[in-house]
Amino acid sequence: MFLEFLEMIQRGEENGSNTIFRLKLPSGREVTGLATENKYGGEWDLGPTWNYVVGPERPFLVDTGKSGMGMRILEMMAQAGIQGKGLEYVLLSHGHEDHDGGLAELVAQTGVSIKAHPIYERLSRIYPESSPTEAKETFSASCWTCMLPESFTQTHCRKYHQERNHLKVDGLNGSLGTGIQIHHLPGHSPDAVAFQIEDEALIIGDTILPQITPHPSRERTFEMVKSLLPDSYQGPEIYGLGAYIHSLKRLRETAVQYPQLIVLPGHRLFNNGHWNTVDLKTRVDEIIEHHVQRCAAILAILKDGPQTPDEIARRYFDPKLLKGPGMIMATGEIVSHAEFMVHSQDIRWVQNQSLESLGSSHFESRIREEIN
Repeated sequence: MFLEFLEMIQRGEENGSNTIFRLKLPSGREVTGLATENKYGGEWDLGPTWNYVVGPERPFLVDTGKSGMGMRILEMMAQAGIQGKGLEYVLLSHGHEDHDGGLAELVAQTGVSIKAHPIYERLSRIYPESSPTEAKETFSASCWTCMLPESFTQTHCRKYHQERNHLKVDGLNGSLGTGIQIHHLPGHSPDAVAFQIEDEALIIGDTILPQITPHPSRERTFEMVKSLLPDSYQGPEIYGLGAYIHSLKRLRETAVQYPQLIVLPGHRLFNNGHWNTVDLKTRVDEIIEHHVQRCAAILAILKDGPQTPDEIARRYFDPKLLKGPGMIMATGEIVSHAEFMVHSQDIRWVQNQSLESLGSSHFESRIREEIN
């Protein structure tokens, strides 16, 4: 379906960066894809961030790429015949820097209004009096448990936090008018949303990605930020692997109801010279199975005795994935799975540092129950 409606405007690089395309959907709606560079150095490479303009009438933009990409998006929109000042608003799929980093620059140039999930509006602010450490006093609450090294964030992210702290953000609720449905899908990020266009396309941010599996957030973050959250989101179910599995279940139901949906992800739509089209139901099942297998692998490692998340990460992940920020991200992934298995009573923390197997594997039935 995707390729059937595809019109290339500009061919970009081998990984998709700087590509511009347009989908002309049967309903008459158009979706213009803009792939902005997403380079941080080292071997960590998700590929470009994919941002989307939905039109042609009352056009709106979903996501703004990483910091420094605001002007680039406006240039790419102009190449596609879309004027930035003609946008009705900017929507955010979630509050990670590679998706909203270009926001302040773009808003400064266009004056366009911003809409995001109500959680985004709260966690994109700076709360020095509530910060967990002195080093994070100038950081937005959403980044208090960032998986990137502090040496990187202190150098690259201060301006980003200051800029978005002052932006006016309207909370998304209900629908966006005729034919646009909003899905709240916490797990990768507590404020993650997807935008469904009729029964034709789903702009899904990082909740579903081809080739790679999005990392789940960590439950422990909830206790740190719960006093800042809207009253209607005071339960811990917006964080962690359990929240992500529940969101995948909802997406699976959506896939059954709308089997022809074209999935438009935040990364890897094009990579290594080819398009990665996504069958939603199939990809949901693949990601769920991936998490089942990862939990099983962690339990297998713990048969050798209690180990820290760092020790488990070194045994589980390929060493080349642990370079640079990779080790911190890998440990975060292990912790999110460990939290889930602690609730399943398969493992426990020992002196709050190491994980110990309890000899059971209840996690699998818990995950399967979530999807059946």
